Amino acid sequence: MRGRGWAVAGALVLLLPVGPRTAFAETGWLPQDLESADRIGLVLASGTLRLDEAVGPSASLRRESGVRATGLATFPEQALERPTDTVDVRVGSSGDPEDVLAEVRGVRADGMWTEWYPAPDHGGRIMLSVDVFRVQLRVGVDGVDTAVTGLSVRPLEGTGDIPAGRSDEPSPDPSPEPSPDDPAPEPSPDPSPEPSPDDPAPEPSPEAGPRPDDGDGGDPDGDGGDPPEDKIDHGDDIPERPFSARLFATRIGLVGETTANGHIIRENDHFVALPSRRGLATRGGGEYTVRVCSTGALGPEGEGDTEDHEARCAYLPVWDVGPWNITDDHWNDDRQSWRDLDRGRPQAQAAYTQGYNGGLDGFGRRVRNPAGIDLADGAFNGGLRLPTNGWVQVDYLWTGEYRHRIEVTTSTRRDPVVVRSGAGPEHPAVGLAAHKANIDVICQETGAPATGPQGTGDTWYRIGEGDYIPAVYAEGGADAPACR
Repeated sequence: MRGRGWAVAGALVLLLPVGPRTAFAETGWLPQDLESADRIGLVLASGTLRLDEAVGPSASLRRESGVRATGLATFPEQALERPTDTVDVRVGSSGDPEDVLAEVRGVRADGMWTEWYPAPDHGGRIMLSVDVFRVQLRVGVDGVDTAVTGLSVRPLEGTGDIPAGRSDEPSPDPSPEPSPDDPAPEPSPDPSPEPSPDDPAPEPSPEAGPRPDDGDGGDPDGDGGDPPEDKIDHGDDIPERPFSARLFATRIGLVGETTANGHIIRENDHFVALPSRRGLATRGGGEYTVRVCSTGALGPEGEGDTEDHEARCAYLPVWDVGPWNITDDHWNDDRQSWRDLDRGRPQAQAAYTQGYNGGLDGFGRRVRNPAGIDLADGAFNGGLRLPTNGWVQVDYLWTGEYRHRIEVTTSTRRDPVVVRSGAGPEHPAVGLAAHKANIDVICQETGAPATGPQGTGDTWYRIGEGDYIPAVYAEGGADAPACR
């Protein structure tokens, strides 16, 4: 049920002031072909999408009881006639409408995806954070007796304007089933407590940490592409640097299990889980990538030598949802749940360290550690070389601006690229960059020759402060300036 799992859609609508714009022609709805969707935990039966009862919860949530299984269907992206920040979505379903959640996202000015924004029950108007020129829909199902019978989207004029002949009510149901009630409001959380002196995590900075980077976008494979110059307003206010927060990290493990985006976990895998679907990448995609750096602070109490610690960093796509919660996009100002908490403070961290929400997570379970991010085994052991669970600095790269975006590629399509402190193998290894990770190149310089999926060359990309990878292990970035 959405009261236990899905987000309340209205909480995520961003009302951003923008100027007047030319009206859209009444082009009608763009229906989604249910058969075309990339399905995870769903089956197509009698022309409807239904939950596959044999599938359990996603990997990061599977360790705890009381979490229901969900299915997800992601549809191909669709081009719009002109940019807009407002779309209309309608959903047809049978069964309990609270068991269905439709979401939409769009490609922004720098070619990257916005985050996913949910629609009200059975559809309605959604305002995105910026103008977009392509959109993509996905739908989740959270009940065995519920089915999706139809899904459509259409662009609106922008800034919340309503097309002629249409009221501000939810869109009509495209299926023969009756329309449901509005979504139930979320319960109010406990008031935010005063900061605890025992909490080892300092307040996050709105800018990236000491060695910053970025993400991807596009079709279900994750490449949003470059927007046509005449399609987008380059004056959109996109933050220049990604948001950064200090989180407690735990190890996922669970080899052989399936993540929320359909990835089968391998040994020594390289991805992360975050406690919200808003930044969940498509299957095998890297459009939402984080940069995770060790801090030397270990255990919930943050013990260890942090002053002399030499940080290692890993660049990792977001392929699962968890730990603890599924609607806690703590990196956003206008967060989906627990809005009284400070930006960058996960609900589970507040519950563990300060007794927030009675010490319980969003499912009513006792929080046993302050984890705000889960790391796959390869990232935990090989990327950061953590001896145990500990505090890490996380940059949410898609929240920044991409100017020279690359997608990391490896010939095995699973092994990461070694990140070095300089432009050559003679420099120490300081981390790893996962296959498909989307990163913004700061600059490029000539270094030692290397051979990779893109051939042989001596160009190296600086992707963060003291972080270098060979250009032959990346798609894009050739337009990056020379390092000085």
